[in-house]
Amino acid sequence: MFKKTILLVAMSLLLAVPAFASEASKTVVQVTGNSQKEVIPDVAKITLSVNSVNASLDKAKNENTQIVNRVFASLNDQGVTNEQIKTNTYQVDPIYNYEKDKLPKLEGYRVTNGLEIRTSIDKVGILVNEVTNAGANEINSIRFETANETDSKNEALKDAVADAMKKAEIIANTLNKRVARVTLVNESGVFYHPVMMESRMLKAASMDGAAPNIQAGKVTIGATVQVTVELE
Repeated sequence: MFKKTILLVAMSLLLAVPAFASEASKTVVQVTGNSQKEVIPDVAKITLSVNSVNASLDKAKNENTQIVNRVFASLNDQGVTNEQIKTNTYQVDPIYNYEKDKLPKLEGYRVTNGLEIRTSIDKVGILVNEVTNAGANEINSIRFETANETDSKNEALKDAVADAMKKAEIIANTLNKRVARVTLVNESGVFYHPVMMESRMLKAASMDGAAPNIQAGKVTIGATVQVTVELE
């Protein structure tokens, strides 16, 4: 009985050897794929504010409405449709005078109407000049971007995966192996950096009172992935 048991164990070990050998022949490699490129933007978003201050709330609101209507008219004259204009802020704030050892005294009201304009790149300088002439007293920022952000990000992700697979192939060839299969893919991040021009930069660009010469620059898009493959 004892001899029979030993024989069975020995046969089991012999049968298991090919499986262990097969597992040992596999090489697992993890590679990182990166992509980054700069693209020319094809759309711009201008954010601006119309601020009106008056001792009377009704007068502050009326003045603000009149200026905003002039801003809309100036934009329409330049071919900007109402669908390209969005109101993103409408705010009424009381203005108080604070004196030491006295209760705050109400001096008036500030009405703020914030707009966002979506336009083509070539019209940015002209529109900034037109809206400020119409009464907009603050250009908050200009954002240059691509029309379809999602497509740009997806393209960056595809490029990152291709970069990872190229690295895996180089490693496999160096080891006289081949990439047998992909076992895991991990997206580490996709980034999209539009060009932002802030208020202080705009003031410097239009100090002479003419339509400012605003350069769009380039949008930076990229992605990183980790890919794990088996070589054999």
